[in-house]
Amino acid sequence: MFRNILAIIILLPVLLYGQTEQIIEIGTFNIEWFPCKDDGGKMKEYDINLSNPPEGQATDVEALFTLLKDLDIELIGVLEIVDPLLLEESAQKYLGTQYKLVYSPSGGGSQKIGFLYDSSVLQVIGNPQVYMDVALKPSSWLRPAFRVYFKVIPNGFDFHAVVTHLKAYPSGWKKRQKQWKVLESILKTIPQETNDKDIILLGDFNNVSKHGFDEFKPVINRLNYFWATSELKNKWTSYWMPNRSKKRIQGSLIDHIFISEDAKIEYIENSLKAGGMC
Repeated sequence: MFRNILAIIILLPVLLYGQTEQIIEIGTFNIEWFPCKDDGGKMKEYDINLSNPPEGQATDVEALFTLLKDLDIELIGVLEIVDPLLLEESAQKYLGTQYKLVYSPSGGGSQKIGFLYDSSVLQVIGNPQVYMDVALKPSSWLRPAFRVYFKVIPNGFDFHAVVTHLKAYPSGWKKRQKQWKVLESILKTIPQETNDKDIILLGDFNNVSKHGFDEFKPVINRLNYFWATSELKNKWTSYWMPNRSKKRIQGSLIDHIFISEDAKIEYIENSLKAGGMC
């Protein structure tokens, strides 16, 4: 199994009080066991002992942040983070000291999810929220969902960003069905609890069953969310898995960004871009 790409959307927040319009870019990136995907050797340094460790080399941190610097992104949903401190320190080294990491302190076992953001552009408002219900049970190694309320400095677009990483593998579809049911309830509740309908849902949705995109389409359609990453459909894949029955590699697009109806007003269509490395 191989991955990953970085998917990005562009939003156009309108700043008040006569200031010029400002474009910010928002992306999602599964960095796969950052920084220790290396056949299990480096994982042991983090006391991670898997019976079947992932194959491949450890993260090339310099190459990773060279890519992110070239893309110049203000907000990135990050997934599979084993060492959050190293991620933030590396971001500040390569991207600038204004970059900060906010992440879910609970759930997900050794893998954390969160947001890397440019604090000179975006301000965190209030307290982030962890949704453990998405992990289905408290003792689960499944990841929770994580919400942060951001505002463009000083008086621009404010929005809820929700990052999630659903159960993997084709056999995980039954659990993903349950996770989608929980997510739908959460996304319906956020506007009621916060009085703000601007929501961006992003992350790794692992839609690798025979249903493919139809795993999430019913929920996204009921919520009337815009599937931003549909622009990548038939152009990109972000995950490749051997299909032994057909003796070939099966590619899937599983990293997505969805935008609520109210937030879509700020979205620049046909602005999506993608990049990354295995």
